[in-house]
Amino acid sequence: MARASRFRTSALSGSIPSGSDIENFAHLVDDSRERELARYEGSAGESLEESHEHLLAAYESLSIAEEELRAQNEAILEAQRQLEIQRSRYRTLFDFAPDPYIVTDEGGVIEEANAAAADLFGMPAGLLIGKPFAGFVDLAERRQFRTRLLSFLTSDSSDKWTIEARVRDGQSVTVEATVSILENRPEGRKSLCWMLHDMTARRQTEDSMKALNRSLNARVAQRTRELELALAGEHSARREAETANRIKSELFARLSHEFRTPLHAVSGYLEILQQNIHGGLNEEQRKDVDRIHQAQEHLLALVNMILDFAKLEGGPIELSMAEIPIEETLRGAESLLTPQFTKKGVSYTHRNGDPSLSVFADREKVQQIIVNLLANACKFTPSGGSVELDWRIEDETLLVRVRDTGAGIPEDKVEQIFEPFVQLRNPGSLPPGGTGLGLPISRDLARAMGGDVTATSKPGAGSVFSLRLPLRKRVGAGKLSEASPAD
Repeated sequence: MARASRFRTSALSGSIPSGSDIENFAHLVDDSRERELARYEGSAGESLEESHEHLLAAYESLSIAEEELRAQNEAILEAQRQLEIQRSRYRTLFDFAPDPYIVTDEGGVIEEANAAAADLFGMPAGLLIGKPFAGFVDLAERRQFRTRLLSFLTSDSSDKWTIEARVRDGQSVTVEATVSILENRPEGRKSLCWMLHDMTARRQTEDSMKALNRSLNARVAQRTRELELALAGEHSARREAETANRIKSELFARLSHEFRTPLHAVSGYLEILQQNIHGGLNEEQRKDVDRIHQAQEHLLALVNMILDFAKLEGGPIELSMAEIPIEETLRGAESLLTPQFTKKGVSYTHRNGDPSLSVFADREKVQQIIVNLLANACKFTPSGGSVELDWRIEDETLLVRVRDTGAGIPEDKVEQIFEPFVQLRNPGSLPPGGTGLGLPISRDLARAMGGDVTATSKPGAGSVFSLRLPLRKRVGAGKLSEASPAD
């Protein structure tokens, strides 16, 4: 009965009974029949009713045993069906795996191979089964392969091998193999699972990357050399430009000094003629002498302008910075231009400021800037027009503005007038004369004192030139910048 109980428990739990369990159950049924038959023969003297009850009990026991056997058989069939499903899934995964897989026995004979392995070795998977894996290893490495295989069987961990394999019509391919041991085989046999990876593509990629890196390094080195040569050329060109600029400045200064001497001589002889030292002049001769004197003064002013520009390009010059009265300084500058305004018929207005206010600047340079701004305004304002000067203090800054009613300047060309030797004029008008250095020199002088000269203008609406200077002393002011195009 203990064996029957164990068989019944196994059947009810759904586990698959072994062959010995089924054989024991058959013996159990035979023993039950023999006992029932002996009981029936021994009780022949019993009553018919008792015999009938014994037969019903025996029949009931047989029915229960039959039901248990039928349930166990159904469990066996279901287990076999699930096993086939799992085996089919394993085969599908095994065959369609992207990497080559083979399973060998302990001796390295191939038992299973998937489609990727068949593609790697260049033959159908069915033909691979039964072949020794060592037969695909390069001949020079086979002995080492077999020795390593024997030593590996005694370990319980996976391992990675690098194998030179002969595949695809004798081609040599480097294969990385990950080997693991399978021990769930009948009779305790071991099987080896080999996951293979073709290293050819990886090596080709690595070789391509190395070649690309070499090419990039060569290009970087070449570009670096080109940049170094360009930088050296730029330094050489800069030195040559600095040398040429220095020579030009020296030439300007020398020529300006050379021009001044004969011009002063011309001025002296003109004064002798005007004073009638060598005899009187008639009216026409006096007019000619006056014209010559004006031309001489104009030429001397141009020479002085060029000399100033040469000084600016030559580098920083000393500034005599001090607290100077604003109103008095401006009045002193405009007094030099009063005859020009009167002669041309341009009205001039000066809006007075506080005579007690002062600014920290170089008085001579401030007057030079104001003279340049007023001279430009007079030059480009037609007869009957007007020029106005006003000043005020804004945020610790002196702002001096010179307005005119001239033709004006296009907005996109305002900054061009601060470039050396640039002079703009309206189409059809006569050249204004001069060198085009007054505004660049004025701006450079203002910036040397920590300020600036700017302009705003529109065609037909005149122009406004503004001088800004710091009202108080500032650290770092006092150096002249190098003459350059407008910022």
